[in-house]
Amino acid sequence: MTRAGLLLLGLAVGLAGTALHQSVLWLAVTALAAAAVTAATPPAHRLWWAAGFSLPPLAMSLPRGEGDVVLAGTGSLLLACLAALVLGIGLAGLLPAGRPAPQPQHEAPPPPS
Repeated sequence: MTRAGLLLLGLAVGLAGTALHQSVLWLAVTALAAAAVTAATPPAHRLWWAAGFSLPPLAMSLPRGEGDVVLAGTGSLLLACLAALVLGIGLAGLLPAGRPAPQPQHEAPPPPS
């Protein structure tokens, strides 16, 4: 249920951002919402949120057969970059936890002669 909820929440925020991306204010609200949900989501489930959020903006950036560009302009590019960033953070959550850094090996002092 959590995964489906995160996917639907991501779709809702992504669709809202795609529909309102021409306004700087709403683009900022979309970015803040994306940052808040990304930070609040556990890393194991972050990909579901990221996929839902990224799907609408990146789908609208696909070329159309008629030659129309749905996402064009600075706001569109910022939204597409935000979608790619959130998707990258979601994919990074799948990586295993980092191993501790190896401790340097100190050589034993030479025996006294």
